[in-house]
Amino acid sequence: MVTTGTVFFLGDMLSQQIIEKKGQDHELERTVRSVTVGSFYIAPLVTYLYNFVDKVFGPSQTPLNSLKKTGFISLISPISSAGYLICNNMLQKKPLEYTIDQLKYDLPTIVLVQYKIWIPTHFILVAVVPLRHRMFLSNFVGVLWTCYLTHASNTGTQGEETSL
Repeated sequence: MVTTGTVFFLGDMLSQQIIEKKGQDHELERTVRSVTVGSFYIAPLVTYLYNFVDKVFGPSQTPLNSLKKTGFISLISPISSAGYLICNNMLQKKPLEYTIDQLKYDLPTIVLVQYKIWIPTHFILVAVVPLRHRMFLSNFVGVLWTCYLTHASNTGTQGEETSL
C-alpha cells in the first residue's frame, strides 16, 4: 500500500506540475485523493490479481504462459481504471450522472492507453524480468501511467476540464 501510494503521489505530482503546469496552484487535495484511491483500492486489487494469476497459471516464464498471464491481466485491467474513476468521483462527491458520463466517454480512451502501456509491460514483466526486479519496472511504469490516469480522470481524455 505504501509503495502504491508513493507511485500515485509521484504520478499526480508529475501530472499537475509537468502536464498541467499548475505550479503554485497545485491541488494538494487531488493528490491526497489519488494516493488514497491508489493505496486502498488499486494496491489490494493488483496484489490480489498478481497472486491469483501466479496461482492459476503457475510461476513459469515460458512465452505461452506469459501470454496467458498477460491476456488474463489485460481482461481485468479495465476494472482498475473504472474503479479509480468511480472512487475518485465519490471522494469528490460528484453526482452519479457525472461518473456514468465519465465512464461512458472517458473510460474507453483511458483503457486504450492502458492497454498500450500495460500489455507490453506485463508481458516483459512475466516473461523476461526476474521476480526480484519486477517491482522496480512495474513502479516506474506505474508512475508514468498514474500521471496519465490522474490527468485524464480530472481533465477528461480530451485534456479539457471535465464538466460533463
